[in-house]
Amino acid sequence: MKEAYIDAGVKLSKNLLKRNELQQRKEVVKFIKNNPTCTVSEIQIKLRVNIPRLYGSIINAYESAETNYPEREIDYGVRNPKVIKRCKIYESKVIKYLEKLGDVKPQVRVKNKIIDCLFCYNKKKFVVEIKDFRSRNNITKSQIKQLEQYMKLVGINNGLIICPKESFPKRNNHRNIYIENLNIKILSDEDIRGRSISYLLNAR
Repeated sequence: MKEAYIDAGVKLSKNLLKRNELQQRKEVVKFIKNNPTCTVSEIQIKLRVNIPRLYGSIINAYESAETNYPEREIDYGVRNPKVIKRCKIYESKVIKYLEKLGDVKPQVRVKNKIIDCLFCYNKKKFVVEIKDFRSRNNITKSQIKQLEQYMKLVGINNGLIICPKESFPKRNNHRNIYIENLNIKILSDEDIRGRSISYLLNAR
């Protein structure tokens, strides 16, 4: 019907101008793929869509587009200064814990990416990403893909995602992940302070 109106040069009614949810999702996916560093605001303004209603979060939208979520955004696209401050405090706290265990090199820039830190424990090197997710936000494929990309960039086969315990993936068996020759472990800040840390870091 819509195409017929367009072909006839007739102005579309409001009902015909409305896009269904599937069409909106397709437009969002296409936009993200063409603009891989876009923000929630940019998507919503350009496409006139509601990201929370369509996807729940910007992270889920990026996952649908099979695109890595940009590093600059913190905690699901929130730019609230209080949230940013909280994330930075958590990151500093985790890095201090790691420094007690081994050598740490924070904020490592590789190409246009910034890795939270590189960590060496008993001559074993790790790429580390620190995620201070709260509420119902869990570690998902997006964060795992991001770490996988960093590991390949620096040529290190071991990676860690460190986050609050409540942010672990919903499935219990998703804390020790193997991708080709890469091994990714998801640990909490409690884990790296505990007595079992040596076992967790050395285990494969």
